[in-house]
Amino acid sequence: MKNRFFVLCLLIVWLVGCQGQTPATPTATLAVATATQLATVAATEAVPATSTIVPTATVPPTATMLPTATTLPTPTLEPTIPPVVRDLPNVELPPGFSFIKYADMYRPTSLAFDTAGNLYATSVDTTIHVFSDLDGNGRSDRDIIFSNGFNTPLGITVHSPTGDVYVSSNQKISVLRDTDGDLVADEAVNFVNNLPIGLHQNDNLKFGTDGLLYIGIGSTCDACVETDPRSATIMRFDINTKQGEVFATGMRNPYDLAFHPVTGELFATDNGRDDLGMDAPQEELNHIVQGGDYGWPDCWDAGVGSGCAGTKTAVAFFESHSSADSLTFYTGDRFPTDYQHNAFVTILGSWLKSGVKTGVARVILIPDGDSYRSEVSWFASWVGMPLGLTEGPDGALYVGDYINGGIYRISYGN
Repeated sequence: MKNRFFVLCLLIVWLVGCQGQTPATPTATLAVATATQLATVAATEAVPATSTIVPTATVPPTATMLPTATTLPTPTLEPTIPPVVRDLPNVELPPGFSFIKYADMYRPTSLAFDTAGNLYATSVDTTIHVFSDLDGNGRSDRDIIFSNGFNTPLGITVHSPTGDVYVSSNQKISVLRDTDGDLVADEAVNFVNNLPIGLHQNDNLKFGTDGLLYIGIGSTCDACVETDPRSATIMRFDINTKQGEVFATGMRNPYDLAFHPVTGELFATDNGRDDLGMDAPQEELNHIVQGGDYGWPDCWDAGVGSGCAGTKTAVAFFESHSSADSLTFYTGDRFPTDYQHNAFVTILGSWLKSGVKTGVARVILIPDGDSYRSEVSWFASWVGMPLGLTEGPDGALYVGDYINGGIYRISYGN
């Protein structure tokens, strides 16, 4: 009996001792649990040494904490600069921009595309050409005389709803129509006659978002009091009634104008008087508002002169006597994104001042109250006389050259 009691006590002691032990864990389970713990340590960098390893059966498959890609720095890749073609050896452009000769033309003065991608260009030799790039290689392979007989045509624009071509020449605006689609005008109508003329004449013209036709009218003198209220102004016309009005005043020679592609606001270039020496006044880009007075002849630069009361200061300036002329805004998607909605201005050069750099200036407009301030830099420069500037439907800029005898295409890549 004592022996049985002794055996029974031994059995109870053994069972109680085994009750506090954990069954052995399979090797594979330990391996996974250990990997999970290491991943957790790597991700948090603060797991206590006494952390309990959670059995894998209680962790959902997607909850395994592995190091993520964001823990490693992402390498910054340099932008790819496309190969370029430069048809003028002395042209300076930002990396990645090509400069090719689109067409030969004698002394171009203004450019405009129609909705079919044909480029219309005026020349001082009285002709209007229409160029087409039929094979899409960036060079014109068709040159047709659209019309001729114009005395110093300085402006051209296409009315997109009708396809009518409006041409500004000495003292008048003409409307040209191609009724049979052969790219030769077979109808010409005088839209406006007897515009003032003298030292300057009427300049380039463009349609506004309001459907009205806007045009720059140059002064008849270098610095004087005009007798014709239309001189040294920007005018606008209703093309249905032919009624015109002065929109803004005080600009000696507003060669070109353009509308901001986002706001619809009007901007115009202007060239100052010649009798103040070689260092003044600077050429201008103006933000044009209805009724605005831009200072000529008695106010120039940033409020210099005796007649600045009530006048508006330019939003951008260029070198004195450098002839800031043709103007366009970039709206395409082929240039790098930081060029979007920039203004581009041709710098023709000077008949008065030696050593003036020529090319195309880039203007970044920055809103400032009810107007703008600007950052001005060179976009393209070369030895020539750039005149005539527009954006093509292919997202390239097209610029005429008055002395190199051609129209050039500036594109990003080739």
